[in-house]
Amino acid sequence: MKIIYKYFIFVLFFAVCNSTQTPISLSSISETVGSTTNKVEINSTNWEEFLGKSNQGNFVALRVDESVSDDRVLVVFDVENLEKSIKDGGRIMNPLDRNVVDKLASLGILPLADAVANLQKNLDPNKFTTSFNVQGDFHNADITKIDFSEYFSKYTSGLLPSFFIELVENDIFMIGGRGNIVKMSTNDGSVVEINSNLLDIIESQDYSSVVNGSDYSSRMGIRDTAYDTRNNTLLVTAIKKDDKKNCFTLGILSADMSSNSLSFSWTFEINHCEENFNSHQAGGRIQPFNEGYLLTVGDFKLPEDFGYEITEDSHLSKILLIDSDWNATIFSSGHRNPQGLVISNEKIFSSEHGPFGGDEINIIEEGKNYGWPSSAYGFTYGLENIYDLDHGSEFQEPVYFFTPSIGISEIRFYNQSEFPRWNNFLMVSSLKDMTMYTLKLDNSQKNVIHVGEIYVGERIRDFTTSSDGKLFLAGDLGSLIIVNRTDQDIP
Repeated sequence: MKIIYKYFIFVLFFAVCNSTQTPISLSSISETVGSTTNKVEINSTNWEEFLGKSNQGNFVALRVDESVSDDRVLVVFDVENLEKSIKDGGRIMNPLDRNVVDKLASLGILPLADAVANLQKNLDPNKFTTSFNVQGDFHNADITKIDFSEYFSKYTSGLLPSFFIELVENDIFMIGGRGNIVKMSTNDGSVVEINSNLLDIIESQDYSSVVNGSDYSSRMGIRDTAYDTRNNTLLVTAIKKDDKKNCFTLGILSADMSSNSLSFSWTFEINHCEENFNSHQAGGRIQPFNEGYLLTVGDFKLPEDFGYEITEDSHLSKILLIDSDWNATIFSSGHRNPQGLVISNEKIFSSEHGPFGGDEINIIEEGKNYGWPSSAYGFTYGLENIYDLDHGSEFQEPVYFFTPSIGISEIRFYNQSEFPRWNNFLMVSSLKDMTMYTLKLDNSQKNVIHVGEIYVGERIRDFTTSSDGKLFLAGDLGSLIIVNRTDQDIP
């Protein structure tokens, strides 16, 4: 008899992929009545809390007789089998019950986090791809990629960032490399395109740049975004054209977020302008600081491409302090291409692209020089060893460097509930390695004592965290990537 029941169970799961029966949803089971093992009635008023979500669709788990299943757990995906199982005495179980999770794992079926499943209320489930139980150092995670490439170009087409990301209350703003803006609700996945003049401003720059015979025009565009909660302003850094001098520089745009239509205007530009340069090396990260902002500025790759010597008063290769009136002073110098910026407990941390190797994490102090182009923990792209590895007494050493380079990008400190064992860790995203790195610093916050990693599988340009601690990453193939703690994680 048990063999017959096991065959029946196999047919049930085979039906998951091949059935024309009615899939389980709140509407399809609204007339179905069951009860829990504690004899609590389940009907249209409370089905929602017993509806499970998985990579194979919605399900209901039932406690059944051992003759039906050795572990006494049955998982069904269609209304007809649900009603039959209830009629045969099955009792409804909590979909997050450990026995249910173990059953799903044994069948190769894994549950979607509620935060991810809720997005499918308004987003096509076919746009979702989830890698379950991805191994990290102190946490394992589920990594879900949502395809937004219909709105944003892929980095592989023109080498322009797909988009940057900002969280404003419960909305994710994705700001494309050419200036279009898309907003997604983290509550239900509803998506709207934001009316803005940013796209027109970027297109009006008439980008053109040729370096050593290579056309870099398609790389020019937006370099970073930041949401300033102090004045409800969205800041955008971008390559800006100076029509009078016929050259390009790095500038800042801002827009008041209180309106449904965002009107951006230029508020600042650095004091250096070039007709042709590599805009990938322009820096451009911006963060609120004191009454104004900190802005990272790269060296435009001028020393490497043209042997250009950067002067002390040039804004190139600097981190700038910008006051509330948009006046800039040089805060620190000797930077090649600062790609990440975060302020934590009055300490400023920056990540920086090295040459061939030597991606750095630095603690930024006012008035200090960080060594470029004299010192670096890397080589030229022709593999020449021309840089001093030891930065010496005149330059600041990084607190950590990656060699080979990882294509370092944004950095943030993590202090939230989703991944409690990563609290006070410095999270570091990477482009080349397609990996999130988790760095533990000692109590002085000056020395890195551990580096972990979790592989994402896509270039990560930018990231932020939700109020409950899930990570939202901007993937360079037009993917919005969500990282949540896996159900199978260590407690």
